[in-house]
Amino acid sequence: MIKLIVSDIDGTLVNNEKEVPVSFWKAFERMQELDILFCVASGRQIQSLHELFAPIKNNIAYAPDNGASLIYQNKTLFEKLITPADYLPIMRTCNEINGIGVALCGRDRAYIKTDSKWIFDEIARHYPAHTTVSDFAAIDDDIFKITICDEGISRLNSYQYLKKYQNDFNVVISGEIWLDITGKDVNKGNAITHLQRILEITPEETVVFGDHMNDVEMIQCAKHSYAMKNAQEELKALAKYVTEYDNNEAGVVKEIEKILK
Repeated sequence: MIKLIVSDIDGTLVNNEKEVPVSFWKAFERMQELDILFCVASGRQIQSLHELFAPIKNNIAYAPDNGASLIYQNKTLFEKLITPADYLPIMRTCNEINGIGVALCGRDRAYIKTDSKWIFDEIARHYPAHTTVSDFAAIDDDIFKITICDEGISRLNSYQYLKKYQNDFNVVISGEIWLDITGKDVNKGNAITHLQRILEITPEETVVFGDHMNDVEMIQCAKHSYAMKNAQEELKALAKYVTEYDNNEAGVVKEIEKILK
């Protein structure tokens, strides 16, 4: 019996216009009838996820900022922060990289530093609680994650400079133009495993959906793991299943509907 369904957001549940499929809401009602918990696991901040799921925001679980925190029933079940001593050296490296903007993702908001309007707009639409800064050292907030928005391809540009921090941090390519840096033990899989343990839900009772390499650990903590039709090939190789439809065709909801039957 399935008790937990977990989905990534961008490239997975929402379409390329960042819209939740209309069919999701009916599927969610059916999940509630069957006592199946729905959890969002995303690189987005919690404020963005609350906006996206406003009608049901108190009825689902969240692993925002790539699993840097876990929130359920308005309670923070855990969180993993990075300190200024951790992130300021990384910021200095970012200053050497052309074509990127940087956001420090905090409890209150995201702090964006960029001279590019295109990059700013891209970050802002994923982080509705945001402000611009000129000096990261002046920020007074708890920080969960560093997000890089790359005008090029993150795998080819920013990752090549920032992969040197992999021994001490989790440096993950989270989209074609995105790269995220969190604490070493922070990932969506650890967050979902924590939720499973608290609620006494097994991997055999869990379904997950993802599309990119920041979903790897999450894919590994569920027996019923799905990579999107539009997912990275590396993730498809790790998942048990590949969805028949992509994110623009409501691929997640169509698979959920099959599961609920």
